[in-house]
Amino acid sequence: MSLQQIHWLYNYLWVAPHLLLIPVAAVMFRRGLHKKFPIFFSYLLFEFSQFAFLFFLHDIKISPASYTNIDLFFRIGSIALRFGILQEALEASLGQNMPLRRAMARVMNWATFFLVAVASIFIVSLYYSILNHRTFVAYVIVQALNTAQCGLLALVFAWHRFLGLRMSPMVFGILFGMGLAIGAEPLIMALKDTFGIPGSTITDLAQFAAFHIAAVSWLYFAQVREKVSWATETSALPDLRQWAADMGRIAQL
Repeated sequence: MSLQQIHWLYNYLWVAPHLLLIPVAAVMFRRGLHKKFPIFFSYLLFEFSQFAFLFFLHDIKISPASYTNIDLFFRIGSIALRFGILQEALEASLGQNMPLRRAMARVMNWATFFLVAVASIFIVSLYYSILNHRTFVAYVIVQALNTAQCGLLALVFAWHRFLGLRMSPMVFGILFGMGLAIGAEPLIMALKDTFGIPGSTITDLAQFAAFHIAAVSWLYFAQVREKVSWATETSALPDLRQWAADMGRIAQL
């Protein structure tokens, strides 16, 4: 592959997935899914807005130091929204059972604190030698938070599996895409450090490709799969009531 082709692929994988976020948000709004998943809907708009702003800064050739600081600011915003999305997905199967929602929110908070602490210790031990630079410290913290979110994502799947809950198509689509978006960076950075992959172009392409697949999956599950879910929602109502009753008994243990 020539350098020109690599450059074209790089630009495509950076631009295309972010542009796909607008159709995803539009489909969610048209189907009323933005009311069921408001944090995820906000995340879509935030990701597109940050892409547009960073693209503008890149186009006007802002100084690297300023670009890095703004990029870190947006990364922290994305991480905060992703924590909310994971809790939103965890509570999606609880319906309007507010006591159980509050109980699960407390469990999620404790799990988040524990995983962030463990991930921070692990990541800091790997990158201790570069922590004398303020920018490196910020990116190490971001990577630790991303690693903790991977653990929380696994926890949401384990929660549904342990209780035998049927995950709705949209929740599965959100989590599948979030797994790609969240898990790509720590995994790729670990592979780079382990095998010594040269340069950042390969890792950037891999991350952009993962986010591209995530955006396509969100569009698919919002538009195609959720249509089937709406058609079968009435027939699934007894199951939903049984799940709510079972979870209520578990919360009282």
